[in-house]
Amino acid sequence: MQRKSLYITLCILMSLLVFSPSFAQSWFDDGLSPDFHQGRRDLLREKLPENAVAVFFNNPIKNRSNDTEFTYRPNSDFYYLTGFREPNSALVVFQTPQLIDGKEVNEIIFVQNRDPRTEQWEGERLGIDGVKEKLGFKSVYLNTDFLKNPKIDFSKFDQTLSFNLTEIEGGRHNAPLNAMIESLKAVNNSPARPADQALNQIMNQMRAIKTPEELVLLKKAIEISGHGHIESFKSIKPGVSERAIQGVHEFVHKAYGAEYIGYGSIAGAGNNSTILHYIDNSVRDLQEGVLLMDIGAEYRGYSGDITRTVPVKGKFSKEEKAIYEIVLRALEASTKASKPGSSFQEIGAISKDIIDKGLADLGIIKAGARHPYFPHGIGHHLGLDVHDRGGYGSFEPGMVFTIEPGIYIPNGSDCDQKWWGIGIRIEDNILITENGYENLSEFVPRTVADIEKTMKEEGILQKLMNSKKR
Repeated sequence: MQRKSLYITLCILMSLLVFSPSFAQSWFDDGLSPDFHQGRRDLLREKLPENAVAVFFNNPIKNRSNDTEFTYRPNSDFYYLTGFREPNSALVVFQTPQLIDGKEVNEIIFVQNRDPRTEQWEGERLGIDGVKEKLGFKSVYLNTDFLKNPKIDFSKFDQTLSFNLTEIEGGRHNAPLNAMIESLKAVNNSPARPADQALNQIMNQMRAIKTPEELVLLKKAIEISGHGHIESFKSIKPGVSERAIQGVHEFVHKAYGAEYIGYGSIAGAGNNSTILHYIDNSVRDLQEGVLLMDIGAEYRGYSGDITRTVPVKGKFSKEEKAIYEIVLRALEASTKASKPGSSFQEIGAISKDIIDKGLADLGIIKAGARHPYFPHGIGHHLGLDVHDRGGYGSFEPGMVFTIEPGIYIPNGSDCDQKWWGIGIRIEDNILITENGYENLSEFVPRTVADIEKTMKEEGILQKLMNSKKR
């Protein structure tokens, strides 16, 4: 009966993976709509300075080792404005229409050509016709046309705004991209420079406020991330490894249709829980202490970002619980203070005050003393990037961000040794509404009682190991 139950469980999970909606590398057929991307370009055009042009280049292909590359991911700004997910491409948006090849146009996208031989190895490309059909662009040229004639006389504009005017590494795979960037630098007579501040501010304003269409995908990414955490709770028992728990999360992500992880998965136990961006996840045979998991899924380009910290033995020790309860109080108080008009500074101060007082009450620090146990900010915007674009002024409806207070007491700290090796972070994903907030990750257990209750259930890893023993 147990073997049959395991088989059914795995079949259900794999069916979610195998039969999740398929999509071409170059376009999501169930992601953001072409109308969304067109609307974003129209809004950008409204915000551009008079007689300006904005040029966006997609990300280069990144080499992993020898003749293998990392899985390609488009530049988030580029994807936000186009929906296009292929390399060696550029987008040009004009503030006012321009005469190109005898036609008035207000935008052009340059893409790589169809190539049957390359596509046999690397997958289908959209090409000019595919970009017109799938993404709704009217003016589409090959990337080689960026260099010809030229199609665009950049010298006639008062301002040419662009990012990525730096040398791109990656050799032959990025040759067309390099050529386009060098061409723009030459006509601008400008050296490599940091991101143009005017364009940076415009994109921050636009991407900080999520549209209803974006929220559907972002909520899905958070939902998938949360299910990964819940399933991992059940599999955490003495004897497991950090990497195996990372694997539980990422298997669930794939089973629910996510493409990638949103960032490097953090699964740190014991003293590793005190390392803020620990991603080695290499420790095996966990026996005690807490396991801090900061892991999120990327779904149709949007990333969840949830952190939970749980006891390896399934029950918090007295010291672990004391630290955990302080962090949880800080999280809940900062969350309740989140509303239109408040800010990261305000909610961060709330968490800091609670953490400072809690540590002093436990005798870990002296009252009023500065300390290194909460070394980071309270949160960040969340969206197409895990640390998404957006300003740090007042909150506005439609903003989505994290709240993630933490306490980290590494081995050798200037306090009683009983506190050493305890790192606690709890992170939720918050949407600002017209009248307050919505906690999008609230369904993931976070109280001591709920975590310990969930951890009593049998997890995927145990089912697999029990099956192997029979």
